[in-house]
Amino acid sequence: MLFSTQSGKAALLWLAGTIAFTGVTAAQPTETLLHSFTPPPRGANPYSDLIRDSAGNLYGTTGSGGAENAGAVYKLTTTGSLIVLYSFTGGSDGSGPRSGVIRDSSGNFYGTTVYGGATGSGVVYKLTTTGQLTVLYSFTGGWDGAYPFAGLIRDSAGNLYGTTAYGGSAPGHEGNGVVFELSTAGQLTVLHTFTGEPDGAYPYAGVISDSSGNLYGTTYFGGTADAGAVFEVPIAGSETVLYSFTGGTDGANPFASVIRDTAGDLYGTTFAGGASGAGVVYKLSSTGSEKPLYSFTGGTDGNNPYSGVVRDSAGNFYGTTIYGGASRDGVVYKVTPGGSESVLYTFTGATDGTGPYAGVVRDSSGNIYGAAAYGGAAGEGVLFELATAGFQTLYGFPEAAGGFAPNSGLIRDSNGNLYGTTPQGGAVGAGVVFKMTAAGQETVKYSFKGGADGSQPNAGVIADSAGNLYGTTFNGGTSGYGAVYKVTASGSESVLYSFSGGSDGSNPYGGVVRDPAGNLYGTTWYGGAGNAGVIFKVDTSGNETVMYNFTTSPGDSRSYSSLYRDSSGNLYGTEYAGGTAGFGAVYEFSAAGQFSVLYNFTGGSDGRYPYAGVISDSAGNLYGTTEVGGAYYGGVVYQVDTGGNETVLYNFTGGSDGDFPNGGLTRDSSGNFYGTTVDGGASGLGVVYELSTTNQLTVLHSFTGTPDGALPQAGVILDSSGNLYGTTQSGGAGNVGAVFKIAGAAAAAR
Repeated sequence: MLFSTQSGKAALLWLAGTIAFTGVTAAQPTETLLHSFTPPPRGANPYSDLIRDSAGNLYGTTGSGGAENAGAVYKLTTTGSLIVLYSFTGGSDGSGPRSGVIRDSSGNFYGTTVYGGATGSGVVYKLTTTGQLTVLYSFTGGWDGAYPFAGLIRDSAGNLYGTTAYGGSAPGHEGNGVVFELSTAGQLTVLHTFTGEPDGAYPYAGVISDSSGNLYGTTYFGGTADAGAVFEVPIAGSETVLYSFTGGTDGANPFASVIRDTAGDLYGTTFAGGASGAGVVYKLSSTGSEKPLYSFTGGTDGNNPYSGVVRDSAGNFYGTTIYGGASRDGVVYKVTPGGSESVLYTFTGATDGTGPYAGVVRDSSGNIYGAAAYGGAAGEGVLFELATAGFQTLYGFPEAAGGFAPNSGLIRDSNGNLYGTTPQGGAVGAGVVFKMTAAGQETVKYSFKGGADGSQPNAGVIADSAGNLYGTTFNGGTSGYGAVYKVTASGSESVLYSFSGGSDGSNPYGGVVRDPAGNLYGTTWYGGAGNAGVIFKVDTSGNETVMYNFTTSPGDSRSYSSLYRDSSGNLYGTEYAGGTAGFGAVYEFSAAGQFSVLYNFTGGSDGRYPYAGVISDSAGNLYGTTEVGGAYYGGVVYQVDTGGNETVLYNFTGGSDGDFPNGGLTRDSSGNFYGTTVDGGASGLGVVYELSTTNQLTVLHSFTGTPDGALPQAGVILDSSGNLYGTTQSGGAGNVGAVFKIAGAAAAAR
């Protein structure tokens, strides 16, 4: 089979602001969605606390996954069967719940989503026992708040109370958050708008209530030392700061809310601060005196408690840390009233999970239940029980078998089949190599197991004349630092070389190029003599040679992109942030082994941060893109001639013409260039463009998200009929990426 290829890897920079621009031609070629990748079907990444009913069933939410990859509400039965009660669509119904649910006496659930809704600022929802979701309130992002990370409480009359982490009428870029009440009639009242100092800022946690209806909670920042605060909002009156953390041994930055005993004392955790800076469990007396009950060391005892604590009848506290422990994957802990801590379980990061952001719940027998947001057999999180008999994984969230969220570009064979990779998904969530027919039928050629075979293939693949595919994985391999692999036409994978993480390099981001003898060449992001990456060669026997060690000195630095190789054996690439000014460079590594910088970006009108690699014309001129910089700071298309002179061919404005051209270029026989931008366009979700030989830019397609895709991180390839093919990292029917075709794009642009 014959293959054509043009691959690229991009990182999205979230920068605000667009500039109006009118000198762009908009063509109308036909965009066809060839394939929409499928998200984890039953949800993924359970960040939220659980609740448990009288029958022992558990309920919670996932931050992603579900039918539209916007999160889900689930039930786990006592027999271990998980039922998706509702999958968020990511639209008006909300997206990305980070908190759990509460339940009324009729069995209805109430909760929040961080995003989605009418303005994308989150919602408050109700979910009935029959699975009918109603949006009770959609935040505007203004006076009423934005992005409710926390869950709700409900009073006896049915009114709901909560917080938003941002928004409100106080001055600030996005506001400092609010405490709100939502009546049964759907009327929202802001009870307090945070100003930062001294009352607090960014309440990521929710509130609790005492028997009189007074509310208590925490803020992550603000207070007198800007290290967070504990506050009260009385049933009648103004907010009172009960305690301002100093950021020292008393703790700093509480993500979690508080619990309250019958004496009116409050208990909680801080994410940071304490004697070792790893967080504390604290008590705040009813008189305002704060005392750390336990200060985490950041070692085997745990590090950074994200969630709060629960308390048993003897006064012992139970909770989780997201880091620390013997494997640094978090722990479940117990702290006695006297301040003695014991680790009840240490997560290993394997099938038992890693990163328990959620707190725990206890049943009447003292069994503990919780969730780890990541890890498990598929890497998408687990639900667990910690009983007297030991730890048990109750449920591991499954992956999407076909992979999702492709970062890289495609190659195409003479039969019209497309080949590429996804860094996520597959049997265990470690990514896949896929084949897609011209009709859009996807087949997984190989599903990485996340071990010695590799994990997270960020770059695309190349092919030889026999149909074997070659690429790299960022992680995995025998030492966990990435690998160079081969997948045969029949789907058998072999590791050609595993990086050790030392002088041979570590974590290759870009793919490989191949010479006529079958040797492979590429770069690594880390490792080497200066731990700044290397240029490497892997021969047909699997022997690796370091050809060049990148350093952090002016003139060279780490490289994200794949290499370009000319017919003489010279290699060309880019350094993302190297060069004399630290804004990137274009380099040559000659066949004789000489490294030279061809051009140093200044970070101004010539561009800044070349993420993608380069291509060449027959005269030896090199062409590429920079992520940002240029006249409008939206990135540029550039040429570097054989004399090392750079010319900006086009300045992106960040408007309808696109923004952040992270993917590389492809060039037709007439000299026209084709590429993508991650951002910008009519919907702000990226574009596919043509740049003519007279430097006239034509937008061939502006992505809308659904169903055509969004955020194309890689470039495109071009067939002999003028059709373009590429991938998007997001969007599509499942909102986890798509493969697209733009028919007759080259002809339409002309």
